[in-house]
Amino acid sequence: MEKMKTRKVILDVDTGSDDAIAIMCAIKAESIQLEAICTVWGNLTVDKTTLNTLGLCEAMGVEIPVYAGCNRPMVKDRSKYRDLEDSYEPLIIDGKELKSHYDRLEGIPEPSRKEEDRHAVRFYYDYLIEATEPVTIIATGPLTNLGFLFRLAPQLAEKVEQLIIMGGGVHITNCSPAGEANIWHDPEALQIILDTGIHPLLVPLDATHAAALNLDDCARLESLDTFAARFTAKLARQRIEYESARFGEYHSFSAIHDALAVCASIDESVLEDVQELACRVGLSGSADGDILIDRREVPEEEVNVSIALSANKEKFVAMLCELFAN
Repeated sequence: MEKMKTRKVILDVDTGSDDAIAIMCAIKAESIQLEAICTVWGNLTVDKTTLNTLGLCEAMGVEIPVYAGCNRPMVKDRSKYRDLEDSYEPLIIDGKELKSHYDRLEGIPEPSRKEEDRHAVRFYYDYLIEATEPVTIIATGPLTNLGFLFRLAPQLAEKVEQLIIMGGGVHITNCSPAGEANIWHDPEALQIILDTGIHPLLVPLDATHAAALNLDDCARLESLDTFAARFTAKLARQRIEYESARFGEYHSFSAIHDALAVCASIDESVLEDVQELACRVGLSGSADGDILIDRREVPEEEVNVSIALSANKEKFVAMLCELFAN
């Protein structure tokens, strides 16, 4: 794995299965100095994502400050015309309940410590106001915490060296015909972020699906026989089992979306076909939560995002194996 300079990183997560793998990647990466983890609603309610995050940190033997954040979108839930119901309901197969994200990460201890006593948005504000060095933020859930932060203090975007967002889909979506879950759940938050001029790197479904893990990859990880490798394989198998049941046996793989975003912060060459594009966010109707790319021959919008349209699956798996080998 190509060495990079150490960077200060804050994670913003809605810890279910793939966020858990992303957190372990950040903990194990020598090039990441993990300053804090902020939690948000999304895969689960924020109390559950916070508990999962605390428990995982304890299982990994680290004490990283965890700040609980928002438990609802900025405005989307205020409109009866904008559905927020989860389209990925549990499946019952032979009496067994299957989910992509269970309320608790199985095999993780009950945490002995609590989250910090500051709200995540307040933590971001205080941290960035006082920061004398640049920081990278990696967001792998709905962007509500960051939306509120930059609505209150857009000038703090200047303190962010890089913002990496796992979210969006150009040719692939999941929550709606146009929307990917993280963006669809709180599209206003992303638009507020874009309005700061921060120029994020988006790791959308197009990239994460190109690097999806299969059962052979799970076996390769299991053979490393470390906690992080075994737990990653277990979570990936759980996701594959659910998705195979939901979408058919041909779907014998699962995208570990959030871990790819963290790996991109370690070595961006794991991403492929990264394009500089002008986009805004759909905020209503059938375009709600869509990444609207200005495809005109002469775009009227300014380029404001980098979007990875693919990824190197072999490199991604190799990075996971290297990170979790010890």
